[in-house]
Amino acid sequence: MSLVSERKRKKNSQFWRACRFLGPYRGMVAVSMVCAVLTGFIFTTGLGAMLPILNVLINNDTVHNWLDRKIVSQRLGVSIGERDGVLEVKPGGRAAAAGVKAGDALESLPAAASAGDAIALRSHAGIITVPVEPLPWYLRFARQFASIIPAHPVAAIAAVFGIIAALAMVGNVVRFFHEYLADKAAISAINDIRRHLYDHVMHMPMSFFGLKGTSDVTSRLVSDAQGLQEGLRTLLGRAVQEPIKALFALGLALWISWQLTLFIVVFAPLMTIVIRKFGKNMRRASRAALERSAVMLGQIEGTLSGIKVVKAAGAERFERRRYAKIMESLRHEQLRMARYEAWATPAMETISLMVVGAVIMYAGYLVLVAKPPLAPESFLLIMGCLFSIGESLRRVSKLNAVLAKSNASAGRIFEILDVPVERTRKDQHVARAQSNGNLIGTPSPASRINLPPLQRDIRFEHVAFTYPNGITPALDDVSLTVPRGRSVAVVGRNGSGKTTLLALLPRFYDPAEGRISIDGIDIRNVTLRSLRRQIGIVTQDPVIFPGTIHDNIAYGLPRATRSEVESAAKRAFAHDFIMEKPQGYDTLLGEMGGALSGGQKQRINIARAILRASPILILDEATSQVDAESEHLIQQAIESLMHERTTFVIAHRFSTILSADTIVVMDRGRIIAQGSHDELLRTCPTYAQLYERQLVGAGA
Repeated sequence: MSLVSERKRKKNSQFWRACRFLGPYRGMVAVSMVCAVLTGFIFTTGLGAMLPILNVLINNDTVHNWLDRKIVSQRLGVSIGERDGVLEVKPGGRAAAAGVKAGDALESLPAAASAGDAIALRSHAGIITVPVEPLPWYLRFARQFASIIPAHPVAAIAAVFGIIAALAMVGNVVRFFHEYLADKAAISAINDIRRHLYDHVMHMPMSFFGLKGTSDVTSRLVSDAQGLQEGLRTLLGRAVQEPIKALFALGLALWISWQLTLFIVVFAPLMTIVIRKFGKNMRRASRAALERSAVMLGQIEGTLSGIKVVKAAGAERFERRRYAKIMESLRHEQLRMARYEAWATPAMETISLMVVGAVIMYAGYLVLVAKPPLAPESFLLIMGCLFSIGESLRRVSKLNAVLAKSNASAGRIFEILDVPVERTRKDQHVARAQSNGNLIGTPSPASRINLPPLQRDIRFEHVAFTYPNGITPALDDVSLTVPRGRSVAVVGRNGSGKTTLLALLPRFYDPAEGRISIDGIDIRNVTLRSLRRQIGIVTQDPVIFPGTIHDNIAYGLPRATRSEVESAAKRAFAHDFIMEKPQGYDTLLGEMGGALSGGQKQRINIARAILRASPILILDEATSQVDAESEHLIQQAIESLMHERTTFVIAHRFSTILSADTIVVMDRGRIIAQGSHDELLRTCPTYAQLYERQLVGAGA
């Protein structure tokens, strides 16, 4: 297989990968498939019931006589004249083997239809007895059933239509269960995919979120999952039902006249080529439209989250133009997709018209010229079968577009799922085994251990790191030792590597060179859960989750008691403003904590870090969102934390930095100096400049 064809196969297989999530619901799918088969069978049975009606209308005959002629014709291998009863012998049948000639006649049509093992015929030479197989049970049942249908044409048609109506009602009930179970299996599978994708995203490395925006991930969780759900519903629903109906109708047509039916089947490859061509183009256009949709979501999210900045800068017109440009690109892809979808039906109908024309010409030959001729009612029923098959193919052509869209959606979902996560189930299993005393020996990176509580120190040893797609290193040969219980303030100009350095400690990123150790254990050899359990983080931008104030402070610690939460809030000087809220700690917070000020959000985040009681604390510009009125109180809380734990502080405010035991100065990804405030003022020009320009200016 060539490389191009292999890539094509893999690209088209994403939707079928998604179908594996239907595995837990295979029983439901199996019942749905059985219902689909029953629906097709009942539909075709009702279609076949039209044959006696057509015979009554065209030949003014009875259903009972029509059925007897069909039975005798099949048993003898002859064609029976509908008005004169004259026989036309078909080559290779039992009648031909017994010497029956054209023009011979039956002694009695009902007697011949019900005969046990021989049928008597009248010829010019006398009575001929032709041996036949015993009448099968289903034909005996059919004769008995036909005998109860009235002989009067109108009454017969009404009776047959009543049978067809009963079949239709039963078929609709079965069809309901088919479609409902198909939808239920598809919806359940998509919910599993969404949970799996959400869990996978939660364990993605931070480098992934640097390359893919949150709006892109949101689009895949919402829009792409919805598109995939529509594909699964289509696959289990109409994509199964329509081909089954077409196959049953094809079987009925073959039974009536295999010559005419096979003539029609010759045109099937042409229709298949057209469907595949439209499907390929539809898949490409759908993927492009989904990508543009993700860009649109990113624009909306960015603008609305920063609406204050937009309004303050008077940038509404700029944002409107940028949004319009994105929408024009999305419109272009959507129109491209609509063109393919709109062309699919006319193209199929044009081909179908050409096929029908050729079929009618050949059918005319079979009805008017061929010996024995094709009965007019049989021709009409075959045309009904063909119409049913054509309608199914037309619907399948539309389903192909839906499946092409779903394949594009599945590709975007599995593009995320194929990215390795930062924590594996094997890590968790090994950690549990160690806690149970079942792990012996020194762990390797492939077999991580639980990290014991910090006892001695944290070491950065010749650490280097470059961001994905970065050109210059963010960190270059950084070495730093922090004893347990000490506090370190990291300062430097913007882009000097402060935040990057501390992002390596909880393993949001892994260093490209060197290592970070806690008590001599490389943190890459421990489970992420045990590592991050020992680290509390307060970021520059406070994070508030949906839920109550109590839930936000106790985030990640669901077993925390109300007294513990209140104690942490008091230490963060958040208790007073919380009690002023209508429901106190049970007050529900809106999206992103919109009802709280910046300082209140940050104090809740600090309370969360206090409650967590982690031995290592990272404060990343933690006081930047605190209002001036409460800054002094918050600073006291931070100083208390810094003396209780091993603390890393990134700050521009002079008061916070002075509280640290050691100050580390960074520039261009390297540590250029470290010491006390007074020492650095004398020996480090960079620190002195920062102190004069930023620290003092920030409110020292």
